[in-house]
Amino acid sequence: MLVFIDGNDLRLAEIAQLLPGRPLVVEALTAGFATAAPEPEQKARDKVAARATTGVCFAEAVDLTTADGKSLRLELDSENENRFCKWLRETPAIMQLRVALRRADGTIELFAAACSGVIAVRPAGPLLLGWDRLFVEDGAAGTMAEQCARGEVSALRTAAYAKLATALARA
Repeated sequence: MLVFIDGNDLRLAEIAQLLPGRPLVVEALTAGFATAAPEPEQKARDKVAARATTGVCFAEAVDLTTADGKSLRLELDSENENRFCKWLRETPAIMQLRVALRRADGTIELFAAACSGVIAVRPAGPLLLGWDRLFVEDGAAGTMAEQCARGEVSALRTAAYAKLATALARA
């Protein structure tokens, strides 16, 4: 069983398409764990490290950056359309995804993927998909959250989870 830490059912369905035949389950973060790590690498790593029990688990974290690498996490609000920064609409951006895998022996591996796109005109898609509500991948119809809600797999997650699948096959 592969445990997805701090995930949700919509994201789990997307990942299940990328890891066919692997039993997956969502598990909440350990009580009292804060996910305020600023960098997605550290945030994903912290989530899997916080899991109290042994066994294989994974977690993901994302960040939106400008083309020159400046994080937009303090500029945008995925949950409040009234506070969404209107002047950043349609700004070219890069979605950064980091997936941390913790093996049963406690070792942690990190997998990275990124894709280009633009900041959405407005947040769209299920609220529980956070940053994906703000980003439209190049060539996509709608935000990444809208894609996920339609059962479509994003190119970003395809890239990251292909690396995870390869690592799991080595074990």
